[in-house]
Amino acid sequence: MNMKAPFWLLMLAVVFSVTAAKAQPGPQPDMELLLAQTEQLEFSVHYGFLTLGWVTIEPVKDTLYNQQEAYTFRTVIKANPSIPFMGRQERHYHSVFSATPDSLYGLSFWTHNHSKGEYFDSRYEYDYEAGKVYVYEFETPMDTLALNRAADSGPLLFFLTRLYAGLDVNNEFPIYISGEQGNVEMEYSSNIDRINIPAFGNVDAFYSSGDAHVDGPFGFSGYYKAWHKADSLRVPLEAHVRVWIGNVKVRLISFERYD
Repeated sequence: MNMKAPFWLLMLAVVFSVTAAKAQPGPQPDMELLLAQTEQLEFSVHYGFLTLGWVTIEPVKDTLYNQQEAYTFRTVIKANPSIPFMGRQERHYHSVFSATPDSLYGLSFWTHNHSKGEYFDSRYEYDYEAGKVYVYEFETPMDTLALNRAADSGPLLFFLTRLYAGLDVNNEFPIYISGEQGNVEMEYSSNIDRINIPAFGNVDAFYSSGDAHVDGPFGFSGYYKAWHKADSLRVPLEAHVRVWIGNVKVRLISFERYD
C-alpha cells in the first residue's frame, strides 16, 4: 500500500492538472484580433420546441468609406417558412464601420427586405464631425438625430460583446434603430458556466447579461442573457432574448473559419 500510494497520488495530480488546464480561459482578445478573423456563424432561434428561424453572420471584409479604410459585414435573418404565423421572411442587415482599440464606430447601416422585394427600406448615416445621424426610409430623408459618441444600429454588438466577455465590467452602447436612439446596457462577468452547444458540444462559457432599451429587429428589446466561449476569440454561443413573440433562445449551430 505504501508503495502504491505515491503512484495514485501522482495520477490524481496529473488528472487534476490536465482538468485545470482545460478549464483555463483563453487570453482576452483585442479588436485587431477579432476583426482579423474570417469567420461565418449561423444561429438557430427557438421558441420552446419551435425553430422560428436562423441568423447568419457573414465574414468581415475590408472596404473604403468616404476614401477612408473601414470594414463591412452582413447579417441575414430568415424565418422558418414552415411555421404559419411566421411566413417567408428574409431580411439583410449591412454595416460599414471603423474601429479603435476599445470601440467601434458605425458609419453606414442599411436593410433590405428580400421577402418583399424592398431594398433600402431603412438607412442610417453617421456623421461624427457634425454630430448627427441621418435617417432614411426607401432613400427618403426622414429624420436627423443627435450623435455624440461611438454608436451604430445594432450589429456591432457582435464584436463589442466579444471584446469584454470574461471581464468583470459594465458598459453601454448607443443604438440608432426604428427611427430613434436607444441604448444597450451590458454587464460582463468572469463567471464560467458549462453549456452544450450544437457547434462545439460541451464547452466553458463566460456569462453576461444586459438590458436593451431599443426596438430592434423582430421586436428585440428588454433584458437578455448571453454566453461566449471561454477561448481567445470569445465566440458567441447562446443568448436568451425577448422578441415580439416572447422569450426565445438563440444558439450557435455552425462556426466556420477560413484562412
